[in-house]
Amino acid sequence: MTDSLEGLLHLGATRWPLQIALKDPHGTLTYAELFAQVRQRQRQLAAAGLNAGDRLLLQLPKQRELVIELFAAWSLGALVVPVHQALKAQQLQYIVQDCSPRLVSMTAARRTQLATEFKLPAGCDWFDSTDFDEGAQQDQSHVQAAGMSAQPAAILYTSGSTGMPKGVVLSQLNLLLGAASVSQYLGLQNADVVLALLPFSFDYGLNQLLSAVSVGATVVLLDYLLTQDVVRQVQQHQVTVLAAVPPLWAALADARWPDGSAMQLRLWTNSGGAMPPVLLKRLQQCFPNAKPYLMYGLTEAFRSTYLSPDKLPEKPQSIGQAIPFADVRVLRPDGTECAEGEPGELVHRGPLVSLGYWGKPELTAERFKPDPLLPQAVVHRPPAVWSGDQVWRDADGDLFYLGRLDEMLKCSGIRISPTEIEQQFYALVAGVTDVAAIAVPTTAADNAVLLLFSAAEALDTVALMTVLKQQLPAYMCPKALIQLQLLPKTANGKLDRKQLSVTYKDYFCAPSESA
Repeated sequence: MTDSLEGLLHLGATRWPLQIALKDPHGTLTYAELFAQVRQRQRQLAAAGLNAGDRLLLQLPKQRELVIELFAAWSLGALVVPVHQALKAQQLQYIVQDCSPRLVSMTAARRTQLATEFKLPAGCDWFDSTDFDEGAQQDQSHVQAAGMSAQPAAILYTSGSTGMPKGVVLSQLNLLLGAASVSQYLGLQNADVVLALLPFSFDYGLNQLLSAVSVGATVVLLDYLLTQDVVRQVQQHQVTVLAAVPPLWAALADARWPDGSAMQLRLWTNSGGAMPPVLLKRLQQCFPNAKPYLMYGLTEAFRSTYLSPDKLPEKPQSIGQAIPFADVRVLRPDGTECAEGEPGELVHRGPLVSLGYWGKPELTAERFKPDPLLPQAVVHRPPAVWSGDQVWRDADGDLFYLGRLDEMLKCSGIRISPTEIEQQFYALVAGVTDVAAIAVPTTAADNAVLLLFSAAEALDTVALMTVLKQQLPAYMCPKALIQLQLLPKTANGKLDRKQLSVTYKDYFCAPSESA
């Protein structure tokens, strides 16, 4: 395996020079053409002052320019900071103050939009490739960055359950091994056509790009507005590999798929949230020739587990076992291993564990602790990341997700998994697209479950409550149901439980108390 991300692309250009690497609204690029443009952009970035260890913040459309600048920065030993296009000026200002980028790359139109609200900090400049003359672009000099696998390569900002976004620092080795792992267990092939729907600011989306490049597959870059845009792209480009998060899968299951439009799809993957069994069945009907891969991961260690498609009929709610290059355990708070069936925290060990949080040593120390399963006498124990997720393990070693430890609901003194309530609701109620169970304070100095959902059509919440009371134990039954047109999402497409908790925190309080 190559020891750098630039080397990964160079291998593609050497092995498959004429293979189509990228498709976007501007056309196609072969692997040889992509590598040549990366080298050209590398020289431009260097001329603009980007050096090893510097940060390049990118807020660009998901087109060839974004991919070119990612690899060009990596070839210089710089760190990329890809941010979602939906981020506003205030959020961008926080990120640039936090990571102090040397350069910021945006479209001219985006810069104009932000002109009065967003200011570059001292020591930071705009980067625009059109500022460089043709002579500089044709310069053939090139500096090869070597031995870079342990060096930081990216900062991905992730929203936590509390506080401002945290920048997770990933090394080149993290990204290289992540690509190798996923391409191995998915069985990605050179002939695959991968539709990139997810943002590259999301580790799931960034890995999809790199795992495809690692086997010389074709990546179709798409910033979609409507679900039918996705359907058209799948049909037009004969897409064979598709990755998404549960809310997007729910929308795709409701989309109009022309006869035969998805017959060439051979596999699809889910991460970023649990896959409801009802939705899984609908997707299997939409994509009869495709194998589903249900996965679990966290940005701090990229990807932790996947469920083999062969186990789906037997264990549709399992998150499976550790992916290649990962060692995943279920531990008690004292670091000892949980018994079979005993709930505990998922702890990820091995070379996929990231380098920690940018500029936050105390927070890093809380989540990244010396490997608890190695003897205390070992002087330099590598860190393991404590996920904050509660799981349990069955007799076969397969894991089952219970929920975030900081999102577990506590009502009448009983800890309840929101995931369990949500899965039951999906199973009992047809037509549901999204559902979230949250704990809301009551006037009785306790919490009660509030369940919010969206569905294809208006449902009778009184009748639904009757069904839930018949099927669920009293402590798990919601106190109220609310149907919304849409549930709020984070930039990565996950349900925004934090926003729901803030919005509905006074829902059960008397008006006089909530005023």
